[in-house]
Amino acid sequence: MKASIAFVFLSLVGVAEAFVHAWQENAFTTYWTQVRFSSYASLLGVPYWAFGIVWFPLVLVVGLWVTRFGRDSLRRELMVLLTVGNIFTGYLWFLDLVVVRAFSAEYVGLYVTNYALTGLVIAQNWSSVVVKDFSAGTIIGVVVGVFFGPFATVAFGLAGGLLGAFSGYTSTR
Repeated sequence: MKASIAFVFLSLVGVAEAFVHAWQENAFTTYWTQVRFSSYASLLGVPYWAFGIVWFPLVLVVGLWVTRFGRDSLRRELMVLLTVGNIFTGYLWFLDLVVVRAFSAEYVGLYVTNYALTGLVIAQNWSSVVVKDFSAGTIIGVVVGVFFGPFATVAFGLAGGLLGAFSGYTSTR
């Protein structure tokens, strides 16, 4: 299976997960009332479940457009878009585990789907200098972040990856 087809499929899975998550939070079908009524349940008044409803369809449309409906390879520029999602996901992990202390398989499913999409782009473009620098920056950031705690590990890893990708991208120009 081509990576671009897998990317489109995973994006569709993310869309489905986002809609299920939104329905569950709004229908009070789980213990999520604890999350929904938390002061941390939204960003600027927008509930977090709404971000998934927007994010995964956006990733699907951009993925379809960039790959010409799955016929072309995944482009390394998708890493930038997905890294934005990974940074937001890091913030949500912090809220879930430390602040609100509400953890569910649905949250993990959404986060892991975004990580898997990023992994597909990295695997497809591994020979690119940008991707190698992104990976090296992420590893260095994670190693430095370990000394400051689990959330610093994520933050430093993401920041290192972005700096590495930027460095690799500007060196190829």
